[in-house]
Amino acid sequence: MKDKNSLFNLINGIIPIDKVSVKKTQIELDRKMKPKDSLGILEDICKKIAGIYSYPLKKLEKKCHIVVAADNGVIEEGVSSCPIEYTPIVSEAMLNKIACIGIFTKTLGVDLNVVDIGIKNDIKREYPNLIHKKIRRGTNNFYKERAMSINECLEAIFIGIDLIDEKSKDYDLFSNGEMGIGNTTTSSALLYSVTRKNIDDVVGRGGGLSDEGLNKKKKIIVEACQRYNTFEMDAVDMLAAVGGFDLACMVGMYIGAALNKKLMLVDGFISSVAALLACSLNKNIQDYLLFTHKSEEPGVNIILDYLKEKTFLNMNMRLGEGTGAVLAYPIIDCAIEMINTMKSPEEVYNLFYK
Repeated sequence: MKDKNSLFNLINGIIPIDKVSVKKTQIELDRKMKPKDSLGILEDICKKIAGIYSYPLKKLEKKCHIVVAADNGVIEEGVSSCPIEYTPIVSEAMLNKIACIGIFTKTLGVDLNVVDIGIKNDIKREYPNLIHKKIRRGTNNFYKERAMSINECLEAIFIGIDLIDEKSKDYDLFSNGEMGIGNTTTSSALLYSVTRKNIDDVVGRGGGLSDEGLNKKKKIIVEACQRYNTFEMDAVDMLAAVGGFDLACMVGMYIGAALNKKLMLVDGFISSVAALLACSLNKNIQDYLLFTHKSEEPGVNIILDYLKEKTFLNMNMRLGEGTGAVLAYPIIDCAIEMINTMKSPEEVYNLFYK
């Protein structure tokens, strides 16, 4: 029975990372032919990987990127500059590797999957990497009623968990992204609910709202959150009130990654909000996440400060789709190759001068 209690029981079973392996990795890094800590983020990545996969580090060759697609009823309020027809069109472009995320994953040898969890209109053609998990044709308009029922929210979360459970048999590490109209509004509402920060700092222009549209977006979020009192809710109830199917599924994917002891790369505003919610359910989940790219959406700064995280890519992007996350894969490959191949000063001396 996939109810709230079974979800929380599952989450409570997430175990901390292997700190002994982290210490061994630090010792190995310190003996390399370099000044201590001189490889910065690369060394941090090695330690994170060791904590998840143990020491010595193995190559993480099989990579999977999952884009979750869904629409949101709140677009009825004029909070998006994009039409709802955009979601299946862009999703299909991804599947054909002519949208940005499709181009990046193809270039980098990363397998791409698109999950239809709540697109209003169907993707009419079939693709081997299109996963049909549609719960409903978009959420309700949360300004007028709660976005979804608790059962629908739980279904979306468990879809995310089950996806990672299934794919963990074939893949070494994961990244995620999203596609859907109105999801910067749902994400902003969730971020506002969790942190209670100033609404002007939380909400950005999303797909390119005018000043009038931006002010309306802020007003709708504040009024809806106050009406439901989302500030006192747990992550599941909060998602059901003002969230989206895509966000709930991504929360599930973060939980699934931690349960399966796999690294999940996080990028962008919407993915980061989902990560924030997942970490609120169990702080151990954060140890299985690597925050990669800093979005141009202003709310990302609040999330990073709240979780005491930093990103190592800042490319002025705000496309979504997880485009920043996949660009981190070669950096991870280099970090692992570095610790496994680089010699100590003594080893180099013996190799060339003894």
